Amino acid sequence: MVQRTRLLQCPGCEKQLEDTKQPNITCKYCGHAFNRSDVVLEDEDYIRKKMIVDLRTEMDTFKRWKQVSTGFMVGSFVLTLPVLFSDPFELFQGIMMGLFMVLGIVFFLLVLFFDRKYASSRSKATDLSLRKRL
Repeated sequence: MVQRTRLLQCPGCEKQLEDTKQPNITCKYCGHAFNRSDVVLEDEDYIRKKMIVDLRTEMDTFKRWKQVSTGFMVGSFVLTLPVLFSDPFELFQGIMMGLFMVLGIVFFLLVLFFDRKYASSRSKATDLSLRKRL
């Protein structure tokens, strides 16, 4: 496992410093003294907020795909009805009906998939939102 060195940014001169994990840090470039917790919390807060924004964007994508899949599912089942009640019922109509039913089932499964992904992303975003408050 590779150990990565965390870099901190000095609030005085904005140069990158190696994180020594000491509570009080003095910049070796400008001599500015600052608390490590102030800099690290801002960094972690930014990362948490960015993760929440990314998850919400992902949720919007899943929501749109779910809507599109629902539309195609309903359309597939609606196209099955005229074929089912047509007279005389022939082989071509049976094949078309089967095709529309299979497409409807596939889109139904996609709706379930995108619904689960949406719920999972929403749960993660909620957890990240609450983490700051705890």
